[in-house]
Amino acid sequence: MNSTSKTVFKLQYFALLVMILLTTISEAEAQFVDLRLNIDSKISVQTERSLNFGTLATNTGRQMIELGSVNMGIFSITALENQLLLVTLDKPTELIHNNPTIGDEIPLELFSRYGYSAQNYENSYSLPGSTSTIKVEPNPEPGPWNSIYLFMYGAINLGDVPDGTYSNQIILNVEYI
Repeated sequence: MNSTSKTVFKLQYFALLVMILLTTISEAEAQFVDLRLNIDSKISVQTERSLNFGTLATNTGRQMIELGSVNMGIFSITALENQLLLVTLDKPTELIHNNPTIGDEIPLELFSRYGYSAQNYENSYSLPGSTSTIKVEPNPEPGPWNSIYLFMYGAINLGDVPDGTYSNQIILNVEYI
């Protein structure tokens, strides 16, 4: 065999190998799985109703907002069901005058409970400390979310204080644990 024949033979052999490879590859099958995962672990907290003692006269003594009163405060927390939440409530012990030059304060005693319905406060559970762990119960409706309602109520002791508006803030912090 001369060198030209050898080259042609090599080219034919190479072409045959390429054709075999191409037909083998085209007969191979593959499957793909389209995997998509959406994780949304947000917690939303809203003030549904502010705690409001209303307008009172000085020296009226102890004034109470009972659990279930239209003046009790309500927070709502929406979180993933079956999860544990760390709930921290920073409850003030006094109401302060909105005028910073007036140093008088009104003693404040606050209580808190939580439940799974804003209207069904009778079936609520006590939050005894400033930090509590709450398990989000499953929601009977479809979907992975459920709401918890925190009820704030309590008493003030109104003595001889200057007229004006007295207020303070309840700070609620909620985290997944």
